[in-house]
Amino acid sequence: MAQPLNYCPIRFQAIIQPEQIAIKDEQHSLTFKLLDGRINSLEKQLRLQGIKTGDRLVCIAPNSVNLILLQLTCLRSGIIFCPLNPRFSDPEITSRVAILNSEFIYLAPTQSRLGLTSLPLNFTVDDTLEINNSQLNIDPLQVINIIFTSGSSGQAKAAMHNFSNHYYSALGSQEVIPLQRGDKNLLSLPLFHISGYAAVLRTLLAGATVVLSDSQLTAEQLKKLNITHLSLVNTQLSRLLENSEFKQRNLPIKHLLLGGSAFSQRLLKETEQRGFNYHLSYGLTEMSSQVATSSNNSSLFILKYRELKIIKGEIFLRGKTRFAGYFNGVMADSLLPEKQWFASKDLGKKVGNRLQIIGRKDRQFICGGENIQPEEIESLLLAFPGVKQAYVVAINDAAFGKRPVAFIDCLDEAPLQTALDNYLKGKLSRYKRPIHYFALPAQSAIKVSLKNLQQLAQKRADKIICSAK
Repeated sequence: MAQPLNYCPIRFQAIIQPEQIAIKDEQHSLTFKLLDGRINSLEKQLRLQGIKTGDRLVCIAPNSVNLILLQLTCLRSGIIFCPLNPRFSDPEITSRVAILNSEFIYLAPTQSRLGLTSLPLNFTVDDTLEINNSQLNIDPLQVINIIFTSGSSGQAKAAMHNFSNHYYSALGSQEVIPLQRGDKNLLSLPLFHISGYAAVLRTLLAGATVVLSDSQLTAEQLKKLNITHLSLVNTQLSRLLENSEFKQRNLPIKHLLLGGSAFSQRLLKETEQRGFNYHLSYGLTEMSSQVATSSNNSSLFILKYRELKIIKGEIFLRGKTRFAGYFNGVMADSLLPEKQWFASKDLGKKVGNRLQIIGRKDRQFICGGENIQPEEIESLLLAFPGVKQAYVVAINDAAFGKRPVAFIDCLDEAPLQTALDNYLKGKLSRYKRPIHYFALPAQSAIKVSLKNLQQLAQKRADKIICSAK
């Protein structure tokens, strides 16, 4: 990736490889030259509607070529791209729109929300008049996006990033998971999540192609689209492995990036047996996606341009990929000092450049005076035959204060509580063993909402107690 930091990445690629495909879906393809022209047109349209550098553009839409066009237009113009999950409930949308406090909103044609009015934009017009052999400078420290954290275990926060954050995030990832001209990276994760946003920039910075598809993620589809790079969460990988044709020798896939939650050793072993080159990843919104990555094992090593230290067991982070700050309504007051460490609330151990993740500091709870780290229990449950996913939450208990409860997703029928309890007897103290096992509800988000699971577990446990009286 030879592009200088202060150049617009799309203009850079439009000059050196204008006819190379930059973005492709099942109906259309955009070369870098055409993409550059579309961005020119959209920037003019936004400016005519009063949007200035530093203004926030709220986008409520699923993944699409149009949404990527807005992402890249904001990067070039210094407008702040603020994507929101279109599946959010009205109260969730309302709360986030209130935080962003912007009159400029883009709604996908399928979205009609709370009386919000969408900006009129034409995505099919391109302006190629300005395209020449001169580079286009951008301010790499200008905030270009606000992405809300997943809020899986607490309140979602509005994290800001600049182009420099994403540039160095891509540069560090490139050394482990290289992308090059001709490669095709399937955008299987949403743009409102840091992993999806980063994937687009990482791909285009390398001069490779971003591929979108509305079809179900299958081995047949991956082969048809000639996908070389793919990011997956636990559920996606598990479903793909159910197909015996999902093997590296049948597909052009070079790299699988795995993240979002813990993966069982069974899944990883089967992935390796199928011949895939996989990479586990520890990352977070506040570090522009990846922090540490493995290669065909569970040993994470810290990527370049990230700094990491452990203080009393907690992971602290900074470096060129550390986010600009949480947006609090006033940009000047939201920016963090460049060298300030970020307390991740993740617990871990560091030996040299290797990192071991232990769990979340804010997930730990006390049962009868003893500390419980849910990730310890989850790790053991994932090793039980047939368990695909496992999440442990705490419920209130009159005698112990808190007790653990587990949600399980299994290959076939859910294993009986007795079988799981017997399995854990020789591995965990009694107070650490879940008192109830529930089937994991179907999930539509990348990360499971632990807050929602805790509330559901409490309701079900209370019902069990009432029915026993």
